[in-house]
Formats: sequence, C-alpha cells, structure tokens
Amino acid sequence: MLIRFKVQGSRFKKQEARNVMSCGLLSTNKACVVCILACLSCLVPCILCLVASVSYASEYSAVEARIMRFVKEVYNDSDDIQVRLNTITNQLKEKDKVKHITFMKVPDMNGDGICTVEIDTGAGRSKNVQVPFRVFVKRKLFVLKIDGKKDEAIRRGDVIIKETYMNGKGDGYPASLEDLLGKMLKRDIQANTIVTYQMLQDPVAVQRGEIVNIVAENKKLVVLVKGMMIDKGRIGDTVRVRNISSGKEIVGRVTAHNSVAIDF
Repeated sequence: MLIRFKVQGSRFKKQEARNVMSCGLLSTNKACVVCILACLSCLVPCILCLVASVSYASEYSAVEARIMRFVKEVYNDSDDIQVRLNTITNQLKEKDKVKHITFMKVPDMNGDGICTVEIDTGAGRSKNVQVPFRVFVKRKLFVLKIDGKKDEAIRRGDVIIKETYMNGKGDGYPASLEDLLGKMLKRDIQANTIVTYQMLQDPVAVQRGEIVNIVAENKKLVVLVKGMMIDKGRIGDTVRVRNISSGKEIVGRVTAHNSVAIDF
C-alpha cells in the first residue's frame, strides 16, 4: 500500500507539472496573438495609403497629375481644391515629355479654364495641346434642420453644416454662420433645404408709428429732429416719416434701428 501510494503521488506530481506547462504555453500563445493583432493595426493604415496612392496613379497619368498640380498652385495648392480635366487627348495619356504648361484661360467665376500644354513629340519637334478644366472648391453649406416660416429669424440651432465641392465662387451661399444668424426668411422653407441669400432678408429695423431720429446732413451742417414712422422698413429701405415738429411728411432712407437719413 505504501509503495502504491508513492507511485500515485509521483503520477500526481507529473500531471501537475504537465498542467503548469500547458498553462504556460497558453499564456505564450495569447501574448503572440496580441502582438500580431497590434502589428496588423499599425500596418492597416499604411496599406490603405498605399492602395489609395496606387488607385490615384492608375486613375490619372503623370501628365494629367502635373496639369492638376499646375492649376492648384493658383490656389496655393490648397487641399480644399479639386481640379477635373474635361477632355484630354490620348497623346497626353501616353508618356510624352511635357516641356511647358501655361494658362490659355485662367479659371473664371464658374471655375472654368483652359491650359496649354507643350509636349515634345520627338525629333526636336513640339506640339501645343489645349486642355479644358474645371475647379471645384470645398464649401460649407447651411441646411435647415426644421421647417422655416416666413419672417422668422434663423437661430443657431436651426441649421446644420454640410461640406461639399462646388464650382464657382458660391456667392449665393452664406460663407459663415454669422452671415446667417438673425436673418429673416422671405418665404416658408421646408426642412433639409440648403439656405441661400435669395431666401433671406434683413430684419425690420423700424416699425410704423415708431419715433425715430431724422438726420439731414451735408458737408457743412447736420440737422437732427424727431419723426414718426409712416412706413416700416429694413436698413437701406426708402420710407416715409413725418416730422413731429412741423407735421411735414419726408422721404428718407433707413440707416439704423432708430435713424432715417434725408438729403438736403
């Protein structure tokens, strides 16, 4: 019985040693897996960048890419600029040597322009090829989140900002949120509509019956009297106002929230 007990005890010790070794191997394997995953997470962005570069290179020839860079230099090579070539000859898609690039027509208000590309066709000869292009600029557009009602003022929480590339200067769209806030809607506007200046108007500066300052000014004299508004108006509007002292009706221009200017 004693001998059997010892043998069994030695077997127990061996089994325990095997278990310890197994646990050690499992821990080591887990550590290796974690290291591999960490390496992959670092490599993935690099792989994506390489794929993007390869796809860009396959999409545009070396000549096309050079023309685009030439146009972008006018805009200080900004990342907010995209250049698209309207048409390009097969010669430019080949590996011809570009000698010179100039503007035949610089980009206009709509972003349209034309480049003249001088290429070396071999044997000391050159050829000029015209390449029309269009410039697109990244812009912020302001979109109504809710339905807007006529004569309601736009508040900060009423709009969201979306970015897109547009051709032209985009003068019809507010450039910043400050250009939009406080403006009144000219008509009812549905939600998810892009806001343009044509939809907006300044708030009413003077109301009918309001007491205002009538300012008559020239190079030598300034006259200030009180008047009562006959019309309501926004800044810049031509309105009628009655001189309280004389009772005379005068036509003037709204210059501030309590001021109407007249010429004399």
